Parts: sequence; C-alpha cells; structure tokens
Amino acid sequence: MSEQLTRVEIAFYPEHLNHWLRFGEPDEQHDLDRRRALALFKPGRVFGYVRWCANEYGTQDWRFTIVKTVAPSLLLSRIEGIDPGGEVLLLVTGNTKVKRALLQIDALEAGGFEPVDVSPAYYRHVHNRISAGQPVRAYSTAQHEAHVAAGFVNKGVAS
Repeated sequence: MSEQLTRVEIAFYPEHLNHWLRFGEPDEQHDLDRRRALALFKPGRVFGYVRWCANEYGTQDWRFTIVKTVAPSLLLSRIEGIDPGGEVLLLVTGNTKVKRALLQIDALEAGGFEPVDVSPAYYRHVHNRISAGQPVRAYSTAQHEAHVAAGFVNKGVAS
C-alpha cells in the first residue's frame, strides 16, 4: 500500500457496527476478512463515508462525512476511520442531520448528478444549512456547469 493513498475503514457487524461508502469508487480495495475491508483513494478523490454504531440500547453514533482526499503533506483534518485524513466538505452527526444529508445525496442522484462530481462549495452549503436547521437550496445545472467549466470535476486530480 502506498503512503500517498488515503485509507478508509469499511466494516459491517450486524446490529452493532456499519461503516460504509455512500458514494465514491475506491482506486483499490483490500478485503481484510468477511466483515472488514480497506478502501484506498488517490489524492483529489471525493467520497461519502457513513459511520454507524449501536449497542443494546440503540444507535450510539451516526455520522456522515463527505471527504476530498489530499496529499498527506497538505493540511488535512483527522477523521475517525480515514487515514491520514482529508479535506472535510460536509460533516453531520445524529439521526436527523444524517438523514437530511443522505436525502440531499439522493436528490443529487435523482437530478442526474454524480455525487463525486458535485461542487465542493455546494457540499459546504449543505453542511452549513443542515447545521443551522435551515432548508437546503437545490443544486442547479448552472452551478454544476460552472464547476465543470472551471475544470474541477473529480478525475483524480487535486482541485
């Protein structure tokens, strides 16, 4: 495994733990056993990462993070389950906020947008609006075309 790749922990233990990728195609994936894997991303990739855990009393932690990978030498945020970390575009915790964020991803896909190609500014907007308990503006075709014209579509290069 290269030191330039960002490693993401994937795990599934029924009724207790589920860490998975909501979107984003890893450059490599290594299965550790039947319940755990490592997804590896090159710098400049965008992915959505869900972490959920529970105990006998119910959900204890549920978070959704949209991350853009960066070279380890650049400034990055430490994120549980992601090594060495990345640029956080959106981070929400708790049942209500995570569901709202996941519904926004569903809406993007229903609108014909690939979540990995969406403008990072839009994800920051979604983060801020959900955090403030405000409605989120829809992602527009004009906003996406401007992002694509600027050359920032996620093709494995840092933007």
